Amino acid sequence: MQLFPAETEPDVATDIRVLHEDEAILIVHKPAPLPMHASGRFHRNTLQNLLNLAYAPKYPRPVHRLDSNTTGLVLFARTRHFCRTLQRQFIDGTVDKRYLVRAMGHPEQDQFVAESPISCDPEIMGTRTIDQENGLAARTDFTVLERSADGTSLLEAKLGTGRTNQIRIHLWDLGHPVVGDPAYLLDRKIGSTQTLSLEDPPMQLHAWKLSFVHPLTSDRIAFESARPPWSEVRA
Repeated sequence: MQLFPAETEPDVATDIRVLHEDEAILIVHKPAPLPMHASGRFHRNTLQNLLNLAYAPKYPRPVHRLDSNTTGLVLFARTRHFCRTLQRQFIDGTVDKRYLVRAMGHPEQDQFVAESPISCDPEIMGTRTIDQENGLAARTDFTVLERSADGTSLLEAKLGTGRTNQIRIHLWDLGHPVVGDPAYLLDRKIGSTQTLSLEDPPMQLHAWKLSFVHPLTSDRIAFESARPPWSEVRA
């Protein structure tokens, strides 16, 4: 009988930090690159599996997702009931989610809104695109925090909906793709990969602030993660 060695998974960032935990929720800082769930070449090297190992036998349940290349705040629930309660807030649009993002170019307006609908089904490498006829409604509010001399801009993005790759796609469609994004490139081109390696420069998208109603206390609570180095003001 011929035996084949197990496929070696790509290395991932493992600096996962627990920022808050109680009997209902868990807030973690996700590094990048690190997939949320098993897919493609990644089975063990995922945020979910690493947390499962740490919290076994009571596995935390993800309430929402971040892209593999996106850093920042992720909310987990400690039970199925709390997960459903929190996900309802996301569906109802009562969760305040804000991101920091460095984009290529200088948007003309200090504040602008992107509302182009995003395709339902994945295309090349799982990417989505703008689909004006059959796409899902999507809204992202952008505020320019800084226009840098290097030709990039630092933005705050507020999600009104939670479509796959939403911030990345909306900026790509507007001609200001995210710096370091391997998939959504300038001139509305699609790259050759979705997931960065540890050696690659980071994709400059960070889940910065998160506010929601605690499922036990009914109090509105807010969390903020440390800003990454690329978000510092540039000369």
